[in-house]
Amino acid sequence: MRTPSVFVSSAVVLAATSSFATAGFTGFTADRVVLSNGNIQHKVYANFDNVGLQTGQSWVFLNAYSHSTVSGTMNAVHQDFFTADGEVGTWQAGSSVSAADRDFDSWVTSSGLATSSGWGTALDPGFGNGGTIGDVNNGAGWYDATPGTANTVTGGRMLMMQIVRTAANDTLYTANLSVTYKISGTSNPIQPGAFQYTIPAPGAVALAGLAGLAGRRRR
Repeated sequence: MRTPSVFVSSAVVLAATSSFATAGFTGFTADRVVLSNGNIQHKVYANFDNVGLQTGQSWVFLNAYSHSTVSGTMNAVHQDFFTADGEVGTWQAGSSVSAADRDFDSWVTSSGLATSSGWGTALDPGFGNGGTIGDVNNGAGWYDATPGTANTVTGGRMLMMQIVRTAANDTLYTANLSVTYKISGTSNPIQPGAFQYTIPAPGAVALAGLAGLAGRRRR
């Protein structure tokens, strides 16, 4: 069994977004954690406010789509053993990933989970047999194949994806991603257009630099 991940540092910062915000979705943020094996885990969240909601209503996430690289290379690593096109690994969070390996694997989600209740996340045809393993294919998207309470936004944000990279590959990467959501109890989808996320997010880079400077001073 793997050693559980070790929380070393985390930064929640606003990624660059489109210039047109809308009720509900406000953009993406990223958390950064150094794992016990030295790899870097990035969790990308979609963030929501309460604008447009009435008492008792909530936002319900439907899907993410049209993922496209803006700059850099994702270089994600995987711990599952799903095989497609001669490559090992998949962006599908599922039973091929053990609970011990889940923190060390890269996956996308439409329920905010990578546990058994989150395995209903489906990849659209843009992934093509699991997608380009190191990077999400341009144009790819994902959705909840088993919609229900699991894709209700709680706490103002929902986890969209987990990207794990080696320390050597922890360079700036920026991508566009669009989301669709709705108000609970309604059927009209809301599509605010493409927003950007960046990993490592600028705040995480600054914290890493300060940590390195502090270490040199101590020596």
